[in-house]
Amino acid sequence: MESMIEFIHERIGKKHYDQGIDFTMGNGHDTLFLSDYCKHVYSYDIQALALNNTKELIKDKKNVTLFLKSHEYFDEDLINFDVGVFNLGYLPGGNHECVTHYQTTLKTIEKALNLLNPQGCLYIAIYIGHDKGEESIHLEEYFHALDHKLYNVAKFEMMNKKNAPYVVIVEKR
Repeated sequence: MESMIEFIHERIGKKHYDQGIDFTMGNGHDTLFLSDYCKHVYSYDIQALALNNTKELIKDKKNVTLFLKSHEYFDEDLINFDVGVFNLGYLPGGNHECVTHYQTTLKTIEKALNLLNPQGCLYIAIYIGHDKGEESIHLEEYFHALDHKLYNVAKFEMMNKKNAPYVVIVEKR
């Protein structure tokens, strides 16, 4: 069975998009993947290490813009998009004290759903170990409350692995 990120990539790879966003740049793997399926990719992280690692990974790509700032401010850079990826938690190989927080993640997701084009999707990989599950609890409450006439929301999880990461997909109708 594929990993959560492989699951996301397999879903995204079924079509091509104008604009994509990697809301949590990390080491650049989602940014690199999106660059093959999007005319342009915007990628965000607050850590210089993430930006440097990603620059090295995507050095030959011309369709990517990297930002050293919080994903919370992505709406300063574009007015709409087709596909977005969140990989919550912390930067692998980085400072594990620097983690995503539900307050800014939720604020960003709310903005993202407003700017997401119809039939566009957000893919959110949620890791529940970094904050005792607090972020996942608040996000799930939000996702459950989304109007089913406006959004389709699905969850993909491993049922027999305690505290395993899982994926939420939000499709704008």
